Amino acid sequence: MRRGDQAEVTIIFFTDTGLIRLEDKEIILSRQSKICLTYLCEHEGNIVSKEALHDACWRNHGAVVSDNTVRQTLFRIRKSLASLEVEGEILETLGYMGYRLKPGCITLVSDSQNYSLPKRQDGLNQKQETSAISVSDTSKSALKNKPTKIKFRVLTLLLCCLFFIVGTVIRGQQLIHPLRYGEPLLLDGHSFLFSQYVENDKYDSARRVSYWLNKMQVSITPHSRIYINADRGNAINFFVCKGEIELATTSCQTFAVIGRNHP
Repeated sequence: MRRGDQAEVTIIFFTDTGLIRLEDKEIILSRQSKICLTYLCEHEGNIVSKEALHDACWRNHGAVVSDNTVRQTLFRIRKSLASLEVEGEILETLGYMGYRLKPGCITLVSDSQNYSLPKRQDGLNQKQETSAISVSDTSKSALKNKPTKIKFRVLTLLLCCLFFIVGTVIRGQQLIHPLRYGEPLLLDGHSFLFSQYVENDKYDSARRVSYWLNKMQVSITPHSRIYINADRGNAINFFVCKGEIELATTSCQTFAVIGRNHP
C-alpha cells in the first residue's frame, strides 16, 4: 500500500456511486467496473474464476461478453487503483484459476451520503486551526488597512489632477504669445504693420502681401490696415482690418499664404 503497510491504509469503496478513495485521492469507476469490484470485494481472499465473474457481473445483468471484455474491465480496475498510488498488487491474476482480491485492502460503503470520514490526526487539526486563525488575522488586518489604501488612492488621484491642470496652464502660456506691432510702412497707399515674428525683409513681405491681395481681389479702403503677423521662409500670415486692430468695433480678415508665387 502507499506510505504504510496493508493494515494501516485502507481504500474506501462507495458502492452506490462507484467512487474509490485513499486519503486525499479519489476516482470514480465506470458502471461495469463498479459491479466487478463490488463482487470481488464480497469474495475478497477467495479465488474467483473467470466464469464465475462473467456470470455474476454480466450474464446475471442480461449481457454476454467475451473473455477479452472481462480482461479489459479488470485492467481498468487495476489502473484506477494505481491512480491512487497504491503500492503492490491488490488484485491478483492466478493464471487459469482466476482472480483474487487481497483481504483487508478495500472497505465497502453502501451509503455515501451518511458516511463520515475518519477524523484526522490532532496535529493536522491543530495545523488547520492555526491556519484558520492566521487567515482570520490577515483578513482583519486587510480590513483595517483598507481605509488607508482608499485615502492613498484618492490623494494620488488629486495630485495627478493638480499636475495635469498646472501642466495645461503652463503649456498654454508657452503656446500663446502676444503680438506687438511696430511703426507702419506705407506701400502703394496702404499701411503695413509688422509683428516681432517677421523674419524676412519687411519691404519684401509688404510686396508679397500686396500681390496676393490684388490677386484675390480683396477690398481695401484708405482706412484699412494690414497687420503682418509672421513671415518665415515661404509662409506668411496677415490680417486685413478696417481700422486699428485694438478697437473692439474693428473687423478683420485672416490670410495665410504658403509659397512665393509672385513676381
